[in-house]
Amino acid sequence: MVTILFVGSNPSNASASNSAFHGSTRSAQILAQWTKDIDQSSVKTYTNVLDVKTDKNRPLKTDEIKANLARLNKDIESADRVVALGKTAAKALGMLGIAFYEMPHPSPRNRANNDKVKLTRMIQSMHEYLNRNNLCVSQNTLDISMGTDRK
Repeated sequence: MVTILFVGSNPSNASASNSAFHGSTRSAQILAQWTKDIDQSSVKTYTNVLDVKTDKNRPLKTDEIKANLARLNKDIESADRVVALGKTAAKALGMLGIAFYEMPHPSPRNRANNDKVKLTRMIQSMHEYLNRNNLCVSQNTLDISMGTDRK
C-alpha cells in the first residue's frame, strides 16, 4: 500500500471547512477527476501549506510558508509519494528539500489547466510517478509531460 500526499496552498474561501481540498469545492472535484484512476490500494491524503483561509484567497507570503514548514514536514513523514498542487506548494516542498511531483493547482480559475492535451500528459506522468519504486521526480527539474529538461 502506498500513501500519497497531495499538498495545496491553503483552504479555499469557498470551502465549508478548513480541511484541504474539502469535497464542497470545485478544486476538490477536479482533483478527484485527476486521481480517479489511482490504484485503489493507495491511500490518498491531503494537506495545505497553511491550514487556514486567507483573505480573498490571496497567495501566501514567504514568511507564512516558512512559519508552517515544521507542521507540513510532519504531515509528509507518513507519505510515500508527494504531489505539489500549484506553485506555493512546490515552493514550500522545495524549501523542505522534499522530492515531489508538481501539478498545476486544480482550481477552475487556473489557466494552466486550459491546455487539455498538456494537462492529460501531466496527469499520465503523475500516475507514472506514483507507480515508480523509490523514484521521485519534480516538475521543477524535469518536465516529464513534454520530455524536456527544465534546468
